Amino acid sequence: MFTFCIQKDTIRVEARDFHKDPVDAIREEIHRRYANKVIPNVGLCISLLDIISATEGAVLYGDGCLYYKTEFRLIVFRPYIGEALVGKVKSQSPEGIVISVGFFDDILVPPTLLPDYSTFDHDRRSYFWFPAESPDDPRPTVKELLAQPEDAKLYIGRKDWVRIRVEEEHWDDTSPTSGKAKAPAAASAPGAQGEQQAPVVEARTNGKPPYSLICSMAEDGMGVLDWWEGE
Repeated sequence: MFTFCIQKDTIRVEARDFHKDPVDAIREEIHRRYANKVIPNVGLCISLLDIISATEGAVLYGDGCLYYKTEFRLIVFRPYIGEALVGKVKSQSPEGIVISVGFFDDILVPPTLLPDYSTFDHDRRSYFWFPAESPDDPRPTVKELLAQPEDAKLYIGRKDWVRIRVEEEHWDDTSPTSGKAKAPAAASAPGAQGEQQAPVVEARTNGKPPYSLICSMAEDGMGVLDWWEGE
């Protein structure tokens, strides 16, 4: 779920922070610039892991700040395809179920990746699963599923804890220079030390997310954790 990447960036420390230890000032600026931001094709930055190196601060003509060429490591969130995650149901709609892992909410389980014999109940605004007695039973229609007894339906409630599996990841350039800015290359693999130069950092927005996951509940052991208690 978590990995790290090596970044190189020129960190700007303003005059109001000159009284601080340079390492502390650089750390604070890196955190301000990167925390809770998405680096395209790398992942969601969680926090600074450590500073590998930094040059002496340089002053530009007509500018009262110090600039440090810095190399550092960031902890990033980027689960691999096929990884199982545990999260909480945030919302449900006919388009699917939105899952949150606390610090990241752009996870969708579409209806096609729910367990067989699942459908959306518009009256209760939630999905339910009707476990089949036999895999050879004829597949019921949506109308037949909705007509099943209430005590036979396993509803997915808001704030239920669920286990999901990552199927796809999607990257979208949401920056104002979309289509013009060049994103850095991806780290070689989750857990690998991918080195980046001059990263393009995208802030999370209220519109289309720069990074999102498509996940599945369509296998044994997936779905609401309470379904599998005692299994």
